[in-house]
Amino acid sequence: MAKTPDNVANPALYAKAKAKAKRKFDVYPSAYANAYMVKEYKNMGGKYKGKKMNLGGSVEIQARGCGAIMPAKQKKTRVPRG
Repeated sequence: MAKTPDNVANPALYAKAKAKAKRKFDVYPSAYANAYMVKEYKNMGGKYKGKKMNLGGSVEIQARGCGAIMPAKQKKTRVPRG
């Protein structure tokens, strides 16, 4: 059996969520199964240890076309990070 990651605060709860994901999905080591496992772990009250990631920021987006756009017309938007 694979070992529990170091950033898991409650390994017993993590194991339960992992077992639930293995029962639900035919192919366990998959992106869908792992996303489901993390969702269930958090729904059960599980937490992860460590520093939180920066979840967003402002970036400039270049418009379509030739690329010539007036600075006043450039848009800033928030994009998800991490």
